[in-house]
Amino acid sequence: MDMSRSRLILILFILLIGWSSAQAQTEKRQELEAQKVRLMDEIELANRILAETKKDRKNSLGTIETVQQKIKLREKLIRTLDREVVLMEEEEQELQEEIDTLRVQVERQKKQYAHMIQQAYKSRKNSSRLMFILSSEDFNQAIRRIEYLKQYSAFRQQKIKEIEAKEAELDAAIDRLRVQKVRKNAVRGQLQEENRKLSNEKLSQEEAIKTYSAMEKDLEKKLKEKIREAAKVEAQIQKVIAEEIARAKALAARKALEDRAIALGLQRGRDFSSNTTKERLEGLIASAEKARAAENKPAIAKPESFELTPAARTLAASFEANQKRLPWPVERGLVTGNFGPQRHPVVKSVIIDNKGVDISTEGNTPVKAVFGGEVSRRFRLPNGQLAVVISHGNYFTVYLGIKDVTVEKDQKVEAGQQIGTTYTNPITSQTTLHFEVWKDDKPVNPLLWLSRK
Repeated sequence: MDMSRSRLILILFILLIGWSSAQAQTEKRQELEAQKVRLMDEIELANRILAETKKDRKNSLGTIETVQQKIKLREKLIRTLDREVVLMEEEEQELQEEIDTLRVQVERQKKQYAHMIQQAYKSRKNSSRLMFILSSEDFNQAIRRIEYLKQYSAFRQQKIKEIEAKEAELDAAIDRLRVQKVRKNAVRGQLQEENRKLSNEKLSQEEAIKTYSAMEKDLEKKLKEKIREAAKVEAQIQKVIAEEIARAKALAARKALEDRAIALGLQRGRDFSSNTTKERLEGLIASAEKARAAENKPAIAKPESFELTPAARTLAASFEANQKRLPWPVERGLVTGNFGPQRHPVVKSVIIDNKGVDISTEGNTPVKAVFGGEVSRRFRLPNGQLAVVISHGNYFTVYLGIKDVTVEKDQKVEAGQQIGTTYTNPITSQTTLHFEVWKDDKPVNPLLWLSRK
């Protein structure tokens, strides 16, 4: 009994491992399929962005950046297709092994059935079924023999059904293998086509870079001017955020002061109001403390100083809890400028220190707040674009490259609420949203906060 139970447990364990492996492969294949669709969508978006660029600006620096991102996406797609082919080959091998096992099982069942029929034929030659029943010693034995013959006949029918079921299972496995080979060949064909496109794009990109490298001095001058303009914008953003932080601290300090006044017995509306100056309120608190001491009452402990109000702290904590889960500010876009210091892709002598990320997209794309908060500021840049800063406690999100802003200063906004549409440069026909995330007075990498595409 123990041996049988151990054997059953072993069989169940093997089946469970097999099921888990098949389930893991299915999930992996679905993940690769989803990634492939996403990458192809982003490549298609890159093509549409490039198509919007005016023909006389075909080799603009912005176009080069977009094509470079497109090349990276194409390379990632090729790696995904490679992994998909490898996974298909593994599944194909497993299917082939399953087919081989099923064939062995079918042959074994057929041999067993043939042997059973052969034995039955030999028995039939020695004595007929009727004689087998008539030769019974008594009526009860005859009944038992009739029942035996019925069970034997049913057993044969069951064996035939088992063989047919196993053959159907074998045919289904063969069909799955056939479909798998067709799918694999289709993916291999796509892989070859993607490699061909990648080669052409790299060749075109190299030619464009060579063209611009010949004008490196002129480009360096223009890029440095562009960097100086960007620095002015960043200084303006930093000033806005510094003012917001100072305002938040002042609000928190005022609330702490009023809370202390109330704790000492002073009443809002009778002893002080929101218009009472800080100096006057501090004087009232000092008088209340002296009166309390004269009555030998225990002193009221001073509250800790707050940098944020409780509501702002809650909002900041909620923002922080959503790290790597924030929605993107635009529905579809390509990151053509990464966070942090980096060499320019063409003019290597120029170092760009990006405080956020540049997201290339299509014109008139809705720009949405990535999290709930309050509009700290909206202002216009020298080039005519608009910028919006939204505070989320001690976190801030910045959106540059907007037109038709639909929110006002101090307005509360919800996550996903549209705040404007993307601005398209009338000269280059490029549409780029610059997006930043700040914690206190320090910019942080937005890609560490936004959800994975």
